Amino acid sequence: MKGLFLIILTAIISLKADFTQTKTVALMNEPQVSTGHMEYRAPDYLQWEYITPQPVVWRMDGNTCNVNPPIQRLLRMIMASIAGGNKQDEKVMREAKRFFQSIHIVMDEDKEVAKRVEMTEKNGDTTIIEFTNVVAQ
Repeated sequence: MKGLFLIILTAIISLKADFTQTKTVALMNEPQVSTGHMEYRAPDYLQWEYITPQPVVWRMDGNTCNVNPPIQRLLRMIMASIAGGNKQDEKVMREAKRFFQSIHIVMDEDKEVAKRVEMTEKNGDTTIIEFTNVVAQ
């Protein structure tokens, strides 16, 4: 597994994108759809902001994080997939294998970033994240 969310083929300093996330849970009748915005700044800043259906902001800046440990792990996985390359990032990505049965990434060849990520959890629930308005530097 190379990475999760916005795999970048070249080194980046910053990345911004809007997203639509669709989560299908076996116990629910309809998919849950959320929209939001994400921002990454090298080496270790990430903000993942849900705008709808309910505003929530997850932020990690170095070792400072405004969320609980499971969400911290998720944010570290996202940052590792963006930055990649060091031993700590490899450890984080190995940890991702514990939670996901499969991860399929559809790349935007022109921008060299993911435009769609499809994740299937071990319990069969799925999450699809589609990225738009991507700006990478």
